[in-house]
Amino acid sequence: MSYISLVIAVVVISILIYFLMKSKASDKRKFDPNKVGSVKPANNSNGGLNTELVKNKWSEIGAMQNSGAAGLKNALIEADKLLDYVMIQKGFSGETMGERLQSGGSAFSNLNAIWAAHKLRNQMAHEIQHDVVAAQFKQAISDLGQGIRDLGVGL
Repeated sequence: MSYISLVIAVVVISILIYFLMKSKASDKRKFDPNKVGSVKPANNSNGGLNTELVKNKWSEIGAMQNSGAAGLKNALIEADKLLDYVMIQKGFSGETMGERLQSGGSAFSNLNAIWAAHKLRNQMAHEIQHDVVAAQFKQAISDLGQGIRDLGVGL
């Protein structure tokens, strides 16, 4: 009986080690530090990008902006997430949006404006009290929309 338990334990441990090693190998494929600074070239093919989803989300973002301060905050968050989605689908490298912006910044007509919008979104999301200046938020949302258009998605 104890030999059977020992054999079963060895088999189970071996399987766990196999899947753990396989998981680590797939993690290495997700982010290759040698590829930082590169972005897949933009082409007419959108790969896995769902342009209809992007257009629908952008319409929702436009409607959110007319719902006062809370609407502007939500619109900024959603616009930031939408640009990040497009960047991921277009093949930008990096684990975070910041890393993706660093890797493919040349794809944007005004990278500084996109960074400013992303930073405003982060400040607003992480600070307990953040004054909403409507014009500033609307400009940031507009800049993120321009970033999406720069990547070849018509809004």
